[in-house]
Amino acid sequence: MSEEQKKVDNEVEVDPFTRMMFGVQPRRQPAEDKTESASEKKVGDEYYALMEQVDSIMESVNKLKPMIKEFSPILDYFKK
Repeated sequence: MSEEQKKVDNEVEVDPFTRMMFGVQPRRQPAEDKTESASEKKVGDEYYALMEQVDSIMESVNKLKPMIKEFSPILDYFKK
């Protein structure tokens, strides 16, 4: 097949009404495989960052626990 025939095969026929209403759609390139691996990598990075934040929060809670125990009688007084 010639290059022109390959291009025609890859193009999708769009009726004139759809073209008028929505315009010409950009052609999709076969780089979808790259975006899938990039999105998986991004999800892994986001998960790692989330776990780091949870770890930081847990460390803060453990550091504040003794102080909360000291203030619990005061908080109990205000609850009454």
